[in-house]
Amino acid sequence: MKIKWFDLLLFILPAFFLYTIFVVYPFISSIYLSLFNWVGVGAKKYVGLKNFFDVLFGSFKGEFFNAFWHNIYFFILVSIIEVSLGFIIALGLATQIKGYHIFRSIVYLPNVISMVLVGFIWGLILNPQIGLVNQFLKVIGLGSFTRPWLGDPSLAFNTIIAVNIWRHLGFYVLVMLAAIINIQPDFIEAAYIDGASNWDIVKNVIIPLTIPTAQTLILLLFIWSFSVFELVYALEGVQAGPFRSTDVLGTLFYRTAFGGLGSARMDLGLGAAIVTLMFIVILPISFIYVRLVERRRI
Repeated sequence: MKIKWFDLLLFILPAFFLYTIFVVYPFISSIYLSLFNWVGVGAKKYVGLKNFFDVLFGSFKGEFFNAFWHNIYFFILVSIIEVSLGFIIALGLATQIKGYHIFRSIVYLPNVISMVLVGFIWGLILNPQIGLVNQFLKVIGLGSFTRPWLGDPSLAFNTIIAVNIWRHLGFYVLVMLAAIINIQPDFIEAAYIDGASNWDIVKNVIIPLTIPTAQTLILLLFIWSFSVFELVYALEGVQAGPFRSTDVLGTLFYRTAFGGLGSARMDLGLGAAIVTLMFIVILPISFIYVRLVERRRI
């Protein structure tokens, strides 16, 4: 039966309508708002590109680039640890060792916990006075290693990254496990027949065939790394302390657009400029990355 174009339009229209209302319109509105100074009430004051100049070269430059480099550092560290560790754990689960079903569930369990609750739980665990981490170190005789994990500027951001890895690792394990399981058994059997060892099979068969999956995960991590907010907010608050050592673009935007305790300024237009710059960074890098990956597959 021939499908008419009107029937196709009826299928597409609801999704197109929702996408326009909740994605396209807010995005265009943010770009438009970035050209104004506005505190949320009253008249908007048109300032052109002044907000972008303030963020990149003016009075806001220090805070913006401090948060920006934290996002880059977050992406680099998280992508290396989560993808590689997820692959190693998935490789172990793929051997179907005894109890692997239970272990797989345990690894994935943190993913079902909301990020705010994760922040609350780990805030208690890392408490320097009553927290489980410091108390455990004292019990095993390593009291000299106790630290104010979220209060030391040199440790706080790495601690947040460690909590983030704990929360999300299960997702990467399951994705890499699916990629390993989907490898044709014939490839592995042929390698064994040729006399390859287990390490040879991992190095020359499994790793090359799971690289496309890892590349997709890294691209998603790059996008997600620039949207990180909830965990930093839950553990360190809107001020992203101590001394902005855990500040990311998400908390900077929230603090700038909606204000917060100790905020120097509140300006929705300036916040919209930060969001627009985030989009300008994410879109071309994601596009170039996808093009390079697709070119390698051809």
